[in-house]
Amino acid sequence: MKFSRVTLPPELCDETIDYLWDDIESLRACSLTCKAWLPSSRYHLFRNVRLRHSDDVVRFRSLLTSAPSIAPCVRKLSLSADYDGATPEGAAQEDDAWVNGTAELLPLLSHITTLGLARVRWHALNDETRAAFAGVFKSVRQLFLFEVSFDTARDVIAFLSGFPALQELYFQAVSWKDDSPSPFEDPNTAHEFAEAGSMHLSYLFLDPKSSPTLVTEWLLKHPEEQRLRTIQLCWRELENTQAVGDLLQASGSSLESLQVEFPAGVSEDAVLQNQLSLAHNTGLQALHFGGLDVRASRAFLSQRLFPWVTAMLSQVRSRHLQEVSFSLDIASVSDLVALDWARIDRDLSRAEFHGLVVLFYVSCEREGLEKEIREEISGRLGGFQQRGTLCISCI
Repeated sequence: MKFSRVTLPPELCDETIDYLWDDIESLRACSLTCKAWLPSSRYHLFRNVRLRHSDDVVRFRSLLTSAPSIAPCVRKLSLSADYDGATPEGAAQEDDAWVNGTAELLPLLSHITTLGLARVRWHALNDETRAAFAGVFKSVRQLFLFEVSFDTARDVIAFLSGFPALQELYFQAVSWKDDSPSPFEDPNTAHEFAEAGSMHLSYLFLDPKSSPTLVTEWLLKHPEEQRLRTIQLCWRELENTQAVGDLLQASGSSLESLQVEFPAGVSEDAVLQNQLSLAHNTGLQALHFGGLDVRASRAFLSQRLFPWVTAMLSQVRSRHLQEVSFSLDIASVSDLVALDWARIDRDLSRAEFHGLVVLFYVSCEREGLEKEIREEISGRLGGFQQRGTLCISCI
């Protein structure tokens, strides 16, 4: 009896292998099955490359030398240095000298769309290394920066301005030694950043360990070109909340998701002057208020806590709002009384918000108060519960 050979369509094989994208062992097995399965398997195996020390660089260089066809598979490159000892001033010392060894690799990686740098001193890298990175920047759409340090604020802006195709920016614990002169106030250098806003960011993450004002000012140099759909920011610069309002206004109807946290609070003047208005964000779908620590907050404006929250809620004009969430830290149930529940209930009960989902994530120092917390919050939002869904989670 003769058996006919059945050949599966290549697109069916590719789709099957795609389901194994995060299963390294299965992908390795697939790559050894037959030549037809090798390209798709190799694509997923080398799509994400992380280098953590000089040995990784040596091995990866050897791999690319033996199999040059692997280089186009790399889409995400992460360089993560560690700390090694401390500086004479007592600060942690980055062990990042090995990053210079990537200079000859970077020109080969022409298809990188995601770049991650962690604990790297940009100003300490060789000129050749920085130049090699510049060639990679042109195709990067997603950038992760964690504990990356620069020499001056001007260097930060020059670095960010080298990503013309950037869509997503994660800016966490980024630092620089010298804040002045501002690159935007110096007439001799301001023209160098004329193209700083040419990119079209859709996602922005700013954390409190960095200076969010610098990045925000950089983006606002070309407000008409910003089309942010998601903003996550933790803002500690109490004296400059106007920059947040300007960023929200520049984002306009493109903004769909907003997560804000003000650990140091918001000044009374900022609330009275309506600096954090959401009136322009008519496409907003999700709104999250984080870091609402009742224990560390002070009241003003009729002795109600977090007046900036109620002020922002009252300014929402989007008819697409689907979800609003609050993250609260309390010591006891009685801490909840200080919020302006009547105004919150009124704003959430507006007719255009019918079907809205509201979530409360409550962290309480005392245990065993889940029932009392749920009863207190639900009892304060009776009007809203006739129109939407209330979810309360005690964590």
